[in-house]
Amino acid sequence: MTIFRLAPIDIRANDEKWAVSTIREAVWVEARDDIHARHLVENATLKMAEMHRKRKILYSPWLDPVITSCFPDKDAKHPPKGKLLTAEGETIEIPGAETD
Repeated sequence: MTIFRLAPIDIRANDEKWAVSTIREAVWVEARDDIHARHLVENATLKMAEMHRKRKILYSPWLDPVITSCFPDKDAKHPPKGKLLTAEGETIEIPGAETD
């Protein structure tokens, strides 16, 4: 498994998709590949957003390569197994992830 760093792309910081994420900062996660990393971050940070009649369905910004970057990080911080590690040093549990 590889450590991936995912981070918001500054130019898209105001995208409405951020309404469905509990965080908006860089995170590190251990994953098989970049797609797996994006899904793990989505699982750990997804939240419900207020519905608006004319607004399209919102999907996690962590799945969108236009809004967030995702790449292997050789100098990475090492998140605990089954958790994300944020830039602020907070750990966030990934629901359904193996922890041992």
